[in-house]
Amino acid sequence: MRRDNALWAMLDGRAPLPGAARTLGWRFDAHNETDRSVSVSFAAWTALLDARGRVHPGLLAAMLEESMHTAVAAELAPGCVATGVESNMAYAGCAWPGRIFGYARIERWRGSVCAVFARLSDRMGRTLATATASYRIAAPPWRVCASPSPSRRGLRCRLRKRAATKPRRRVAAPSRRM
Repeated sequence: MRRDNALWAMLDGRAPLPGAARTLGWRFDAHNETDRSVSVSFAAWTALLDARGRVHPGLLAAMLEESMHTAVAAELAPGCVATGVESNMAYAGCAWPGRIFGYARIERWRGSVCAVFARLSDRMGRTLATATASYRIAAPPWRVCASPSPSRRGLRCRLRKRAATKPRRRVAAPSRRM
């Protein structure tokens, strides 16, 4: 279990909770490092309800995404980010106001891609929605796109100068015999 990444900094109070998690009433409940799963919960309050008094399905999708991303974030190395590549969701029932429980588990992690499963249930244990997703794990884009170090910049400059001053070999044009 990695306790030195962004998720654990947020849980320890060293980093702020993201706005989407605040809106959904996200709460971290548990992390099981043996099967790489997390349990989270959400507070479905009146602002999340549709006209019929049920939790809007789009917000259930956001809760599934938060659950899956939490499972991946709990296992990330410091400085790495997880980007969703694809996601499939299925809705099984209506969600009413109250506490909604999320469970997410990393199914497979090969190289820089991991597959995650998530499930939402209500306080009675009924499944509300399920999802699977794939995440690509990478270093943050600002590290990848950073300017080269001074030593590499100097090397590039020296190589350009060498190429410019090096005499070009003349290659004889092939003769055309007819």
